[in-house]
Amino acid sequence: MEKLIREQYGLRVAETFRVGNYEAFSYHQHVYLMVPLSHIDDEELYELYNMSQFLLERGDPFVAVFLLTKQGNLYIEWEKKKYGILKTSYIPSERVFQMGRELARFHQKARSYPYQVSKISRIGQWKVLWEKRTDQLEGFWRGKVSSQPLDSFEKMFAESFPYYMGLAENAIQYLVDTELDDEPQPIDSATVCHHRFNSDTWRSSGLVKIPTDWVFDHCSRDIAEYLRNQFFEHPDMLRQDGFLLLDEYDRTTPLSSFSWRLIYSRLLLPIHYFECIEDYYLSSETDKPYYEAKLSEMLKSSSKYEGFLKSYAQLLSMRTKKIYLPDIHWL
Repeated sequence: MEKLIREQYGLRVAETFRVGNYEAFSYHQHVYLMVPLSHIDDEELYELYNMSQFLLERGDPFVAVFLLTKQGNLYIEWEKKKYGILKTSYIPSERVFQMGRELARFHQKARSYPYQVSKISRIGQWKVLWEKRTDQLEGFWRGKVSSQPLDSFEKMFAESFPYYMGLAENAIQYLVDTELDDEPQPIDSATVCHHRFNSDTWRSSGLVKIPTDWVFDHCSRDIAEYLRNQFFEHPDMLRQDGFLLLDEYDRTTPLSSFSWRLIYSRLLLPIHYFECIEDYYLSSETDKPYYEAKLSEMLKSSSKYEGFLKSYAQLLSMRTKKIYLPDIHWL
């Protein structure tokens, strides 16, 4: 790998260290990340490459950008896998920053992205994607229920799925109602978001922003996923950090009522449950106990999650009387 990097990029790898989830090395006062790319097709890579270049030019010094090989390629192949080299201004120290403010400013810069995005765009597609995912899991669930016997994980899945399907249907209806009742504002235009933004996305990498984490979507995606992650991973910090992020974001770039309602519809969608089920069946036998324990904890905390959804609605009504958040009556 080191020889290949030297041949293809003209960079010398003296020693490697970790930046977030990635192997990295330094060369001539810059840090380079070695990022696996086999799961991303070429068209997506070019969209991510163009976005990272644009954001760097817009003055975000912490955006990692793809380095091209001497032949002008975005990646190299090693042991039948694709890898890219991302150049960063990473400094290995704890930067102090306000997460909500930083996220709002990042979204604001990326909203002016002038080029067509197709492969990594999710804007306006939530309803179709959510319905498809719910229907697929329902079909899978029906198959499992009819093909007894069930092990302990499948028993939990069989018994819990109708509840979570109901939650997903509520989320889809809430999204549809929002799009019918409310008018998007300039802040509701598409921007660069993350697949699953959380409190470690930037902190663990010294605020370096990695393009392979990105999708083109509505800003509410990142806010909702941050809050969801706080609920499950740092519940004792949820009110402090989670709602602080909302406050910092809204003070930097005021959210529209459309945005507030999209955040709520996304929180209603039990992505955490869907992913746990999918990950269990895709995992190796050694990893299955982890997902079984995770599902068990998730089911135990379902009433607390309902309480969290209520508290979001209450937070909004306390913040402003102008934004009407329709009730979910059964919560």
